[in-house]
Amino acid sequence: MHPIQPEDLYTPDEYEKVRDAEYRDVIAIENGRRLVTRTFSFLFEHPKIVVNQINEMIFLERIYDKADIQDLINIYSEILPDRNELSVTMFIEFPDEKAMLSGMPKLAGIEKMVYLAFDDQSLKATPEEGRSTETLESTLQYLKFRFLDSEKEAFLNCRNAFIETRHPNYAESARVPEELLKTLKAELKQ
Repeated sequence: MHPIQPEDLYTPDEYEKVRDAEYRDVIAIENGRRLVTRTFSFLFEHPKIVVNQINEMIFLERIYDKADIQDLINIYSEILPDRNELSVTMFIEFPDEKAMLSGMPKLAGIEKMVYLAFDDQSLKATPEEGRSTETLESTLQYLKFRFLDSEKEAFLNCRNAFIETRHPNYAESARVPEELLKTLKAELKQ
């Protein structure tokens, strides 16, 4: 994946003209890259999704300053995977505020208990530094699956893969659909 560049982005005025079409395109990409369990959804990140997030910020905040735009690129680029990585945004989803208030304390540490399981391998996600605390404070977590060469080779040859949460209160699993698995393998080879 190539790094995001300023020329990949729209000005607020340009983006306003194409916003609806861009939104539809990104939703289509996200739908093909999202896994859902009872409590969580996992979005495998992609440059077009991240570019859209930056464009939204530029548009909503009416940002024209090149240094400010570069700051956004730097911040949001952290979401994207590096070489030998897959990057996932984990969304913790509750049906309502009452369920969220009672459920959040039970989820402490969940971001450290997410795994990508394939064949006889189990790769633990690395959460974004600085977001983990004794109590879970955010329903959004950024995770990276970092592959050693042997793990990468096993993943590239696997037939099935799953994202699993192995928390005592929230043990859930979602199978990576065949088409997405094929896409992730191709991206990991780059």
